Amino acid sequence: MEQHLLLGDSKDVLKTIKDNSVDLMATDPPYGISFLSKNWDKALPDKEIWGECYRVLKPGAFIAVMSSPRSDVLYRMIKDLEDAGFDMSFSPIMWAYHSGFPKASSTSKMMEKRGENGDKYEGSKLGFQPKPAVEHIIIGMKPHGSKSYIDNVLNFEALPEGVKMTYPFLQVPKPSKKEKNLGIDKNFHPTTKPVKLMSYIITLFTREGDFVLDPFLGSGTTGIAAKLLDRNFIGIEREKEYMDIIQERLYVPRENLIKFFKTEIKDTQTKLDL
Repeated sequence: MEQHLLLGDSKDVLKTIKDNSVDLMATDPPYGISFLSKNWDKALPDKEIWGECYRVLKPGAFIAVMSSPRSDVLYRMIKDLEDAGFDMSFSPIMWAYHSGFPKASSTSKMMEKRGENGDKYEGSKLGFQPKPAVEHIIIGMKPHGSKSYIDNVLNFEALPEGVKMTYPFLQVPKPSKKEKNLGIDKNFHPTTKPVKLMSYIITLFTREGDFVLDPFLGSGTTGIAAKLLDRNFIGIEREKEYMDIIQERLYVPRENLIKFFKTEIKDTQTKLDL
């Protein structure tokens, strides 16, 4: 099993990867919403990056790209991927995590701050920003060049029965602090995804020995899932502080990861000796 961790801007680093060599791109890119005022999230990925991803993926390879469910973000992300050449005629997967906080302000409290009686507005909100409960996983494919999909049939049967029942909803809670900090003193990346979620995605679209690419590696969750599931992996991260976290998380021996995630992955991988 190979794992390649590459520090740098994906626009440049991807140019070092061979054409038609990757079986799946699974990634959680910037959403362009300035999450927690982070500079790296101020804009969507450069379209050139998606073009390079298209080049390195094999014909028929799938892409799974996380996105905010906000209509403007979702539209622009899909449009950029389509402009890069990907076939976007697939339904998305929904990651349901059932947590978060409403962003709308309380009308009654706002009126009270102005010295007005807001009793009759109790319970109403200013604006429309409901409690987040899902994120979209945009699905696309590098076209085959033919009408046959036989060389890249989805690995749907390898998913656990419970997941099949709710698909295309993947109901996975956000990672616990213990999971985020496994192998490291403190994982301060603000958008770490759960290993179980990335395990489902990798299981669905690949088989053992395939190459998985994540050009926006973040804190390394896609790499951990690939390591657990015996997939080869290429991860790219631009921020040095996050690469330090990635290296520490992925330095944990596979045997220790399996032991820790035994209850998390036993249903997603039938060939692991647990």
